[in-house]
Amino acid sequence: MAEDAQDAEQPEGSWLEILTGRMGVYTFVLGLGMSLFASNQFVVATIMPTVVADLGGVDFYTWAFSLFAVGAIIGAASAGPLREALGVRLAYAGAGLMLAVGLAGAALATDMPTLVGFRLIQGIGGGGLASQAYGLVSVIYPQRLRGRVLMVISTVWGVATVGGPGFGALFAEPGLWRGAFWSLAPFTLLFVALVWRYIDGARGHGELSEIPYWRLVLLGVAVLLVSATSLSDQVVVRGALVLASVILLALAFVRDAKAERSMFPRQATLINTELGATYWIIFFVSMCLTFVNVYTTYYLQVLHGVSPNTAGYLFAIQSLMWTASAFVVASISPSRETLAIFVGLVLVVIAALGISFTVESGPVYAIAIAIGVSGAGIGLMNNPSIQRAMAVAPEAEQHVAGTSVQTIRNIGISFGAGLSGLVASAGGLTDGAGPEIVAVAMRWVYWANIVFAVFGLIVAFILLLHNRRPNSTLQAGD
Repeated sequence: MAEDAQDAEQPEGSWLEILTGRMGVYTFVLGLGMSLFASNQFVVATIMPTVVADLGGVDFYTWAFSLFAVGAIIGAASAGPLREALGVRLAYAGAGLMLAVGLAGAALATDMPTLVGFRLIQGIGGGGLASQAYGLVSVIYPQRLRGRVLMVISTVWGVATVGGPGFGALFAEPGLWRGAFWSLAPFTLLFVALVWRYIDGARGHGELSEIPYWRLVLLGVAVLLVSATSLSDQVVVRGALVLASVILLALAFVRDAKAERSMFPRQATLINTELGATYWIIFFVSMCLTFVNVYTTYYLQVLHGVSPNTAGYLFAIQSLMWTASAFVVASISPSRETLAIFVGLVLVVIAALGISFTVESGPVYAIAIAIGVSGAGIGLMNNPSIQRAMAVAPEAEQHVAGTSVQTIRNIGISFGAGLSGLVASAGGLTDGAGPEIVAVAMRWVYWANIVFAVFGLIVAFILLLHNRRPNSTLQAGD
């Protein structure tokens, strides 16, 4: 193929290639879509304490994040079938319109259940945007350019990190949180217009019946059951909900592995394969990401008296460090990807320990350092993990591997949000809880975070050992 010959002549990709010409247009559109997905999360994290103060319903606090993640799972997992049925242009633009509808609905919400319901719709649109972006990376760009394109996407997250919290605080501090949602809608519509103008307009086969509805229902219900644990104070009920959630999640993956058109690579859950181990690492790190993030702006304001604006920027340190450390591995060789993943997980564990020891007593700068270390660790392992998943997947499943990475991440985020809400509720967090109770609940949350960080490190260590053995690697087809 001509592309293969070009790769042979230019083994080292250049920034100019992805920032100019037709690829430059694609890079801009992908970056804008990801910025909307990222900004939504940072803005909402900043305004949520203000939303709860206005509407009440602290029991639904984590639902604003977990239902967004449920929607993102649905949007990401259905992205492939929708693209094949409707074509890339319509599927991509449709995801943007779904996000716009969710933003408008949340802005008009008069209670927390309504708001979190529209967060679900936002998630469907945002998940579609992110999944389509990663899918286009694996199809449009040759392997030598993928690291740089993923670096652009990471940089977009960094820009959203800088602007999102401050932007959200503009509306949070005067209590005008609805304006935060309204203000993102015009940019979403701009994205839709650009997609319609520049993305390939080839039509799909029109068979919407091929969308994996039942598997999506199983995944969504599994996450909802975990989230529902925060609404009960009965240990038996909570345990039953968690068990049912795990069973439904396992059933969804079993059904998918047997399906003719799977949402995930066949080896996705097999931890003894390189592909499966990489997916498990992404899952555990995504859980840790959520455990660190979901209550950050809340406890910083309640326990340490910082303003919404300051809390938003302290929250954003994680993504700033994520972006900075992603530059370090932007052009990393495939032989060093596993080492970067392992070092990243070591930092995630160190950060989990640091936050757990400082969340209650501070000082705030120590919390900020721990949050930053967490971001540095995630930045080191994130892009190498994605590149590893694409590289080791069978050729016929490489596009599926690209789109499903975001789905795996969203599943981890969803379970992280649901379980952090469960742990906080078990620790006594309720509407009107005083600082003493909030401190206890946060202590429980961040000790639980250590467990999942260690799980991820163990898998990364096993992966590293296998890759360091002479003539022995974990292969996706083993």
